Amino acid sequence: MKKAMISECMLGVACRYDGKSKPLDEKILEKLKEKYELIPFCPESFSLPTPRPPARFIGDRIIDINGIDKTAEFLAGAREALRICKENNIKIFIGKEKSPSCGVKKTSAYVNGCECKCDAPGFTSKLLKEEGIELISEWDLSS
Repeated sequence: MKKAMISECMLGVACRYDGKSKPLDEKILEKLKEKYELIPFCPESFSLPTPRPPARFIGDRIIDINGIDKTAEFLAGAREALRICKENNIKIFIGKEKSPSCGVKKTSAYVNGCECKCDAPGFTSKLLKEEGIELISEWDLSS
Protein backbone atom coordinates (compact mmCIF):
# COMPACT_ATOMS: atom_id res chain seq x y z
CA MET A 1 0.00 0.00 0.00
CA LYS A 2 1.30 3.45 -0.91
CA LYS A 3 2.04 5.91 1.86
CA ALA A 4 0.64 9.44 1.78
CA MET A 5 1.42 12.28 4.15
CA ILE A 6 -1.74 14.20 5.03
CA SER A 7 -2.35 17.51 6.76
CA GLU A 8 -3.00 16.44 10.33
CA CYS A 9 -5.92 18.84 10.84
CA MET A 10 -7.88 16.94 8.17
CA LEU A 11 -7.80 13.86 10.40
CA GLY A 12 -9.51 15.74 13.23
CA VAL A 13 -6.40 16.79 15.16
CA ALA A 14 -6.79 20.26 16.69
CA CYS A 15 -3.50 21.66 15.39
CA ARG A 16 -4.63 24.63 13.29
CA TYR A 17 -3.65 28.19 14.19
CA ASP A 18 -7.03 28.66 15.92
CA GLY A 19 -6.68 25.46 17.94
CA LYS A 20 -9.32 23.68 15.85
CA SER A 21 -9.34 20.94 13.24
CA LYS A 22 -10.88 20.69 9.77
CA PRO A 23 -11.71 16.99 9.50
CA LEU A 24 -12.50 15.39 6.17
CA ASP A 25 -15.89 13.82 5.57
CA GLU A 26 -15.87 10.26 6.93
CA LYS A 27 -16.69 8.73 3.53
CA ILE A 28 -13.76 10.53 1.90
CA LEU A 29 -11.47 9.52 4.75
CA GLU A 30 -12.49 5.87 4.44
CA LYS A 31 -11.74 5.91 0.70
CA LEU A 32 -8.32 7.40 1.41
CA LYS A 33 -7.58 4.73 4.03
CA GLU A 34 -8.45 2.03 1.49
CA LYS A 35 -5.94 3.47 -0.96
CA TYR A 36 -3.13 4.82 1.25
CA GLU A 37 -1.37 4.33 4.52
CA LEU A 38 -1.94 7.85 5.88
CA ILE A 39 0.95 9.55 7.67
CA PRO A 40 -0.36 12.62 9.57
CA PHE A 41 1.81 15.69 9.98
CA CYS A 42 1.29 19.38 10.73
CA PRO A 43 4.31 21.41 9.62
CA GLU A 44 3.15 24.47 11.53
CA SER A 45 2.67 22.75 14.88
CA PHE A 46 6.12 21.17 14.45
CA SER A 47 7.76 24.51 15.24
CA LEU A 48 4.93 26.75 16.47
CA PRO A 49 2.46 26.50 19.37
CA THR A 50 -1.24 25.75 19.03
CA PRO A 51 -3.11 28.04 19.05
CA ARG A 52 -0.97 30.68 17.35
CA PRO A 53 -1.56 34.00 15.60
CA PRO A 54 -2.67 33.56 11.99
CA ALA A 55 0.07 34.05 9.41
CA ARG A 56 0.10 34.87 5.71
CA PHE A 57 2.54 35.24 2.85
CA ILE A 58 3.84 38.74 2.27
CA GLY A 59 6.06 38.34 -0.76
CA ASP A 60 8.17 35.26 -0.06
CA ARG A 61 8.04 35.66 3.74
CA ILE A 62 5.49 34.36 6.26
CA ILE A 63 4.37 37.12 8.63
CA ASP A 64 1.90 36.65 11.47
CA ILE A 65 -0.94 39.03 12.28
CA ASN A 66 1.31 40.80 14.82
CA GLY A 67 3.89 41.57 12.13
CA ILE A 68 6.38 38.95 13.35
CA ASP A 69 8.33 37.09 10.68
CA LYS A 70 7.68 33.35 11.06
CA THR A 71 9.46 32.27 7.87
CA ALA A 72 12.13 30.29 9.77
CA GLU A 73 9.49 28.34 11.71
CA PHE A 74 7.51 27.55 8.55
CA LEU A 75 10.71 26.48 6.79
CA ALA A 76 11.60 24.19 9.71
CA GLY A 77 8.19 22.50 9.46
CA ALA A 78 8.50 22.12 5.68
CA ARG A 79 11.97 20.59 6.02
CA GLU A 80 10.71 18.17 8.66
CA ALA A 81 7.86 17.11 6.36
CA LEU A 82 10.41 16.46 3.61
CA ARG A 83 12.65 14.50 5.98
CA ILE A 84 9.72 12.29 7.02
CA CYS A 85 8.75 11.73 3.38
CA LYS A 86 12.29 10.74 2.39
CA GLU A 87 12.86 8.45 5.39
CA ASN A 88 9.51 6.69 4.90
CA ASN A 89 9.41 6.56 1.08
CA ILE A 90 6.32 8.78 0.98
CA LYS A 91 5.61 10.01 -2.55
CA ILE A 92 2.24 11.75 -2.01
CA PHE A 93 1.13 14.73 0.09
CA ILE A 94 -2.56 15.50 0.67
CA GLY A 95 -2.83 19.15 1.68
CA LYS A 96 -5.32 21.47 3.37
CA GLU A 97 -6.24 24.32 1.05
CA LYS A 98 -5.79 27.97 2.04
CA SER A 99 -3.10 27.02 4.55
CA PRO A 100 0.14 29.00 4.23
CA SER A 101 1.92 25.67 4.79
CA CYS A 102 -0.21 22.95 3.25
CA GLY A 103 -2.24 24.70 0.57
CA VAL A 104 -1.86 22.93 -2.77
CA LYS A 105 -3.82 25.27 -5.06
CA LYS A 106 -4.66 28.28 -2.87
CA THR A 107 -2.77 30.02 -0.10
CA SER A 108 -3.53 32.95 2.18
CA ALA A 109 -1.46 36.02 1.33
CA TYR A 110 -1.34 39.79 1.60
CA VAL A 111 -1.04 41.53 -1.74
CA ASN A 112 -0.86 45.33 -1.83
CA GLY A 113 -2.03 45.40 1.79
CA CYS A 114 -5.15 43.29 1.16
CA GLU A 115 -5.71 39.72 2.31
CA CYS A 116 -6.48 37.35 -0.53
CA LYS A 117 -6.33 33.71 -1.53
CA CYS A 118 -3.58 33.38 -4.13
CA ASP A 119 -3.25 30.62 -6.71
CA ALA A 120 -0.03 29.28 -5.26
CA PRO A 121 1.10 26.40 -3.04
CA GLY A 122 1.92 26.82 0.62
CA PHE A 123 5.44 26.68 2.05
CA THR A 124 5.48 22.92 2.70
CA SER A 125 3.61 21.97 -0.46
CA LYS A 126 6.04 23.97 -2.59
CA LEU A 127 9.11 22.31 -1.05
CA LEU A 128 7.63 18.82 -1.36
CA LYS A 129 6.67 19.41 -5.00
CA GLU A 130 10.19 20.66 -5.78
CA GLU A 131 11.49 17.38 -4.35
CA GLY A 132 9.21 15.25 -6.54
CA ILE A 133 6.39 14.56 -4.08
CA GLU A 134 2.96 14.42 -5.76
CA LEU A 135 0.52 16.96 -4.33
CA ILE A 136 -3.19 16.21 -3.91
CA SER A 137 -5.60 18.95 -2.91
CA GLU A 138 -8.38 18.23 -0.44
CA TRP A 139 -10.67 19.75 -3.10
CA ASP A 140 -9.78 16.93 -5.48
CA LEU A 141 -10.92 14.34 -2.95
CA SER A 142 -14.58 15.32 -2.97
CA SER A 143 -15.01 15.22 -6.74
